[in-house]
Amino acid sequence: MKQKKVFQVDRERLNKLKTKESTACLDWALKQPNINELQSTIQQMSFIELHLEIENIEMQGVCHILCNNQMQLKFISIANGLLIFQETNCVVLSDCVIQKKKFHCHHNQLFLIIVQNHGGRLILIFQHPMSQKEWFKNLKLSAKQIDFLKKYRIQDNICLNFYSISHKKKKKKFAAQIINRKTFKSYDQQEIVNNYIKILRNTNIQNVFPIISIFDDNDILYLLTDQFIGSSFEQLLSNQKTIVTQADLAFIIFSVLQNLRSLQDEDLFHGNLNLDNIIIVNQSGQLGVYVINPIYKLYKQKQIDYYLNIVPDYLLAPEINENQTPSVCSDVYQLGIILMLVSFYSISQKLNNSFIERVLNNKEILTSQQQIKFQKCQDSDFPYLFSACQLDLIMQMTESDPSKRIQVQDALKHAWFINTKDKIKTQKQNFNRDLPSLKTIIEMVEQSDYDIKRKSLQSTAINFKLPLQKYEFSPYVQQQPELSPLRKTSESLNEVLDEEHQISNLIDQLNNKQYIMLPSQYNHFTQAKSQLRLVQTENNLDQLHI
Repeated sequence: MKQKKVFQVDRERLNKLKTKESTACLDWALKQPNINELQSTIQQMSFIELHLEIENIEMQGVCHILCNNQMQLKFISIANGLLIFQETNCVVLSDCVIQKKKFHCHHNQLFLIIVQNHGGRLILIFQHPMSQKEWFKNLKLSAKQIDFLKKYRIQDNICLNFYSISHKKKKKKFAAQIINRKTFKSYDQQEIVNNYIKILRNTNIQNVFPIISIFDDNDILYLLTDQFIGSSFEQLLSNQKTIVTQADLAFIIFSVLQNLRSLQDEDLFHGNLNLDNIIIVNQSGQLGVYVINPIYKLYKQKQIDYYLNIVPDYLLAPEINENQTPSVCSDVYQLGIILMLVSFYSISQKLNNSFIERVLNNKEILTSQQQIKFQKCQDSDFPYLFSACQLDLIMQMTESDPSKRIQVQDALKHAWFINTKDKIKTQKQNFNRDLPSLKTIIEMVEQSDYDIKRKSLQSTAINFKLPLQKYEFSPYVQQQPELSPLRKTSESLNEVLDEEHQISNLIDQLNNKQYIMLPSQYNHFTQAKSQLRLVQTENNLDQLHI
């Protein structure tokens, strides 16, 4: 699940706006008494000199700049998180705060975008409101905004520090992670949050929530994303109404491994994988996984005190205690510990320190006991331990020697994921074989209509209906309101074929119209109904490329 929050730029519209801005005469603004509102302090903006030619320009055009009481037309562009000014200088937008404003004077008005960093401010002046709108829409993808509470209303808590919010004017709903920097006690925390924002904005990183915009108000950060229903992994396990299937668990672990692989490709790591930092979400009917709160920074050997203070002892890879720096390899160890704890967990227990200590101290005994059970083709003693392959993956991920520990790219190809994926496909194939073909059902329905008309059956006979139920296997089935627009249904699955839906509908029609004509019908549908319980595809595990 990569970020895909990219606005499509209308080149034709931008060219028209560029022409209008280029021909605009703004000399009248120089005569106004409040001209200082338009003054840029470019000398203090700490521009970076560009020595490389940037090819992937996201947006380019012109605007007016007032500097030293002179109105000048300047060429500007956006590329790779930079606002490029006159093709030679640029500012890093992630270090800037942007605002929209209007400049009024009698019957005239100008549309402004104020770009401000710690040094000074650059005011982009536009004559046309659409120019302001288009540039601001793209600038806010990289820069920060202010005045969050003037635009949005905080509503319910979703999970942890994620909240449901709504736009006050447009009434559109979003979600936001709220981070209070007032509680920070060291510069390390500020550096880590800045790196976290960069990770969220990196479109190559998989399974992080797609960031829409960032607000920075009085040391409180609001990270906006699309609306979702969700909970942390720990909350999911603690909910007694939720049943996590093998496909669900495999999908969650696979998704985190995907995140680690994409971090490794960017020479990054997470550093603090735990049950709270894995968010299971239902967004527009699709089950997904978000990995949050990495603690990435440039650690040096023998200078990892901050890391040691943040990460719980049971999640510290053995090499970290030998003063090696954190990496994706140590992340794999952390994920292996999480999978182990979940595998040996049952709903009657509590995910507390005593449980964690008991599992880790008895790791070898628990593992060997369950291996014997699997060898005897018996089920394990734990509801979330499904197979010997799962045990094998746990042992390889928690290997104490980092040189022997399974690598993230190899873990993604492990037999547990392949076998789970194959089981889902087999269940689907078995279910489909037991249903009549689409052509057969169409013929049956047509014949049913003909026979009903021919025999003139009364509509007041027995009003009997046995619909095919569409079972839901999302962990959120019990948590969503009945009429929620985000409620997960089997139609949301990419893998479910349109033909299956047509079959279900036609069977339902046939069931209504000709129950008398087909005396074996009841048993057939009862059997099909029970087989539907086996189909577990809500998490899209069979969509993953292994």
